[in-house]
This record gives sequence, C-alpha cells and structure tokens, in this order.
Amino acid sequence: MNEIIFNKKNLILLCIVVLLVGIYVIFVLFINNSRNSSSNSYLYVGNYLILQYKNGKYIQMTDVPKETQKYDFTVYDGMTKKNAEYAQYLNNTWYFLGKDYSDLNINNYRIAYTGLDDITLADYKLETYDYSDDQYIVQVNNTKNEEEMTNLKNSLLKVKVDLDNDGRDEILYTMSSYSLSVSVTGYKMMSYLFVVDDGKAHVINKSEGMNPFTIIEILDLDDDGINEFIISKGRANMPSFDECNQIYEFKDGEYELKQDCIMD
Repeated sequence: MNEIIFNKKNLILLCIVVLLVGIYVIFVLFINNSRNSSSNSYLYVGNYLILQYKNGKYIQMTDVPKETQKYDFTVYDGMTKKNAEYAQYLNNTWYFLGKDYSDLNINNYRIAYTGLDDITLADYKLETYDYSDDQYIVQVNNTKNEEEMTNLKNSLLKVKVDLDNDGRDEILYTMSSYSLSVSVTGYKMMSYLFVVDDGKAHVINKSEGMNPFTIIEILDLDDDGINEFIISKGRANMPSFDECNQIYEFKDGEYELKQDCIMD
C-alpha cells in the first residue's frame, strides 16, 4: 500500500513539474512574440527615417509619431552608446535628453532605438571617387560616353567595411549617371548599388531614370554578427520622411534585398 501511495506522489510531482515547464515555455514564447510584434518598437536612423518594428518587418513612418518621444532610447553618438529618457524632434533634428531633461551632449547622432534587442553599428567612413575605383566602374558599366563616365565618377560614394563577417573588408559602392545639374545626352540614366569582394564587383541592384541609391546606415539589426545596410532609393536632393528606403542583407553567399520600401 505504501508503495502505491509513493508512486502516486511521484506521479503527481512529475505532473506538476511538467505543468510548470509547460507554463514557462508558453510564457517565454509569449513574451518574445509580444516583443517582436510590439507596436512600441522603433528605430530612428538619422533625422529623416523612422522605422517601426512590427510583425517581423520594419515599417517606415511618414511622420513623427508623438507617443514615441516619451520612451527610453538607446542612442549611438558616433560609436558610443548612451541612454536617453526623452526624445524631441525640433527643426528637423532629433534631440535626446537624460533625467530631468539633462543634455546628453550628443554631437554625432547616428541611430536611436527603443523596444528592440541590441543593435550594433558598423564603424566606417564614407569616401568619394579615386583612380583605384576605375577598375570596378568598368566592371559595372563600361560606357564609352564621356559624359556618362564623368557623372558616374562624380556621384560615386563608397564604404570599406566587413559586411559578411569574414574578417576582411568589402567595399560597398553607389554611383549614378543621373545628375541634377547636367543635361543628359546620348545615354540612358542608370544608378548602381554594388559591392567589391575579393577584387570583383558584384551588382546588388540597379535602377533606371531618376532613382539614385544613397547609403544611409550599416548596422547589425538581428544580432547575428552580419551587417545589414539601409539604402535610400530615389533621393535626388534633400532627404524626407516619405522617400523609399530599402534594407539589404548578406544571405546564402549573396547580397540581396531583404525589405523594399514598406511604408505606413
């Protein structure tokens, strides 16, 4: 009889343990899903891009949501992280403040985020054309039109950074034969986003007409050690909240478009 009672007690204890483990697993999954789909998760990139993370996507806001200014933010001042209690958007500029509205002395603001897991920024600087770029330009567009080649060189911007986490820097390029100040004759306007890896140029994307690409930011959004990059498509002059922004990633050995211009 005692053995039967003991076995029943063990069975009850086992059921309780299984039930507690099940509740814990459900709780963890619920918290993660709630966080990932939270409407209170935002990423600010510079002064003209606000992305709301919702249901696994970064949705571009076309205006400043007022409620976000009261949230706590992690802010990158250059490569330095700072914590902000408040955010204010005045005269097309973000200002981030500490407790009691104290000045955080942020002089090189890059991004700020709230309600998101840790985001890491790439350390890089934007560079312009030099003669070493000629070999890559002709791999992408070997034009014989002198005006087109001049526009490609004048518009070229590049970033040297390790994009695929292989321990070596790649070079990310944008260039365009589109020009605001020069009339185009004898060729089709084209813009290019490409990367140079192991001395070879690989075109990631290209567009016709007045749709130049602009490098906005390079960062690790999902904490996997591999950088994504945010690109503006079609910025012809001044930045704005309603311009098209794209997110690219390195996946399965290729650089590809992860998300294309999703707006609220």
